[in-house]
Amino acid sequence: MSNANLIILLSTISTGLILGAIFSLVAVGVTIVYGSIWMPNAANGQFFLLAALFGWTMTVSWGLHPAIAAVLVIGLSVPLSYALEFVLIRRFYDVPNRNISYFVLSLGITQILAGIFAFTYGQWSDQFQLPPLIGGITFIGPLPVANNRLLVLVLALAILAALFALLRYHRYGRAIRAVFQNRDAAALRGVNVKASYSLSFALGNAVIFAGGILFALAYSFDLTIAWTMSITAFAIMIIGGPGSVLGAFIVGMVFGFTQAAVSTVASPTIAAFSYLGAMLLILLFKPSGLFAR
Repeated sequence: MSNANLIILLSTISTGLILGAIFSLVAVGVTIVYGSIWMPNAANGQFFLLAALFGWTMTVSWGLHPAIAAVLVIGLSVPLSYALEFVLIRRFYDVPNRNISYFVLSLGITQILAGIFAFTYGQWSDQFQLPPLIGGITFIGPLPVANNRLLVLVLALAILAALFALLRYHRYGRAIRAVFQNRDAAALRGVNVKASYSLSFALGNAVIFAGGILFALAYSFDLTIAWTMSITAFAIMIIGGPGSVLGAFIVGMVFGFTQAAVSTVASPTIAAFSYLGAMLLILLFKPSGLFAR
């Protein structure tokens, strides 16, 4: 293999790992919210963009270190989520077919946030870039990789690992999983289902915010990333299986490598169409998803 082909291969692998980890984060966040409260959160892409824009404001306008900005952005997602849950989300907990109501509600939130972003940030710039967490490069064979992107990959994988540990071993995580599987049985076992809904909404959004700020630290972005990420996260959740965190992780990594591979020979838009095609096939032949329980 020539050096040129090796560089392309290594570049595809490294980009696929980074994108896959970020896709998985966002899809896991969407899956947690849907699995708990049956909310197909169409606003996930706008939350993703909101985190990135918050990070940009804190670093570029306020002069904060990117690491401090990242922690603040993820931390801010918690009170924002609880406020949104208190004002809007909980009012639909007992509504028949509430997933439809939630979808319409989240579409409304999407339009409101998109309008706010276009009116504010859209007037300042059409491209945004955060300062790197760390400088320098590391050579992987002949391929130079920015240390900043390697750190983003490590952080994304660490957050995913911590999330899996929380859901598997912590009592709050086990309560969320119990609600995923059977709400009535969970309530009979003493789980506070309504409290689990609130926790799941905050946790899922915190994971989405983490994906947004990490993406912004690794790549430049514009306002259209919200719509792309929203479609991608939904496709990952449907293919992996609504409510399946493991499915969201595996399919998210596959999508990341698909995006990286397709981008080397064609436009990334082609990859988005391939996601939609895969989603439609799964809906036709296995609507419950590949990893549904």
